[in-house]
Amino acid sequence: MSYLTAQSGSDGLADNSMEFVMFFCDKQEVSAIKVDVRMNKEHQLVLHHDTLEDGKCYVALGDVFAYIAGGKSPIRINCDLKETGLEEAVYGLADKYDLWPQVELSGTVACRYLSKWRDQILMNIENGMDDSFHGEHIGRWGENVLLEALAKLSRSQAKVININHQLFTDAVREKGKQLALEFSLWAVNDLNAIGNYEKENIYNITTRKAWTYIQQKKVQTE
Repeated sequence: MSYLTAQSGSDGLADNSMEFVMFFCDKQEVSAIKVDVRMNKEHQLVLHHDTLEDGKCYVALGDVFAYIAGGKSPIRINCDLKETGLEEAVYGLADKYDLWPQVELSGTVACRYLSKWRDQILMNIENGMDDSFHGEHIGRWGENVLLEALAKLSRSQAKVININHQLFTDAVREKGKQLALEFSLWAVNDLNAIGNYEKENIYNITTRKAWTYIQQKKVQTE
């Protein structure tokens, strides 16, 4: 059975907003929410995808955790780290609210954390590539580069590989099977594609149409 993750901004809600968190917090059919995490100049973890701007207010990750903990929601929180070196800070904050078991890390997660938190890391495939590929458009990532990255991450004890679904080719799928890896596919916004990946039992599917997909499934089963 696949997990379904609502990507920040899913279903027309504002990206990295409390509105988004609150909407999905009680939706039992959705397994997790994904938020983008950075650290501001005050060393506070906040939600934002791009570089932080001076003078702007951002939602604090602590407020997200406090809301979820306060409501005793079982939803998982995929913290997509947009900067290096945030792993311990996220752990400390989650532990403060007794939420660490519900937290998953993705993004710029260092491979050394795989031996410690293997079951809670959706390891981005680019983390297994040479630095020269970082920041490049994914179109530059040829299939051989992807297969080499899978092998490297497998040796580093990765369990789940986080990858754009457009890169999830037959060769990548087969290599993953050989290495006993599972996949977390992101940017899956076609409803039929979500359904097809669910039939394949893909470990996790991240989408901006999470609630739309759930509603469609309900109509189809009525």
